Amino acid sequence: MGYLTKKADVQEMAHAIRTVMGNERYISAEIAQQLALRPFNADTSTPFESLTAREMQVTLLVVNGNRVAEISDVLNLSPKTVNSYRYRILGKLHIRNDVELTKLAVKHGLMETEN
Repeated sequence: MGYLTKKADVQEMAHAIRTVMGNERYISAEIAQQLALRPFNADTSTPFESLTAREMQVTLLVVNGNRVAEISDVLNLSPKTVNSYRYRILGKLHIRNDVELTKLAVKHGLMETEN
């Protein structure tokens, strides 16, 4: 029933808890501002903004042609973990495979095509 940022201080957390305990909703001012400004910033957003930093690392390595084994070596992760990230990325971006991921990356300027 409430949303805070990780940067919320103790006073804001306490206020949020009291608000939610009173059967009301709470949203931090920072989040409220982001939500309010979202329609004005819609033209500059990309679907990649929904990815975590690690998911973005995996995305960039995938679209640059790295295999799972190579990605696992570079990021010090197991191949199974890399595949978990890949499937999570595909799900978040509502796409089915690495080819679609690469096309999306080109479309949104994450990588350039060779001429």
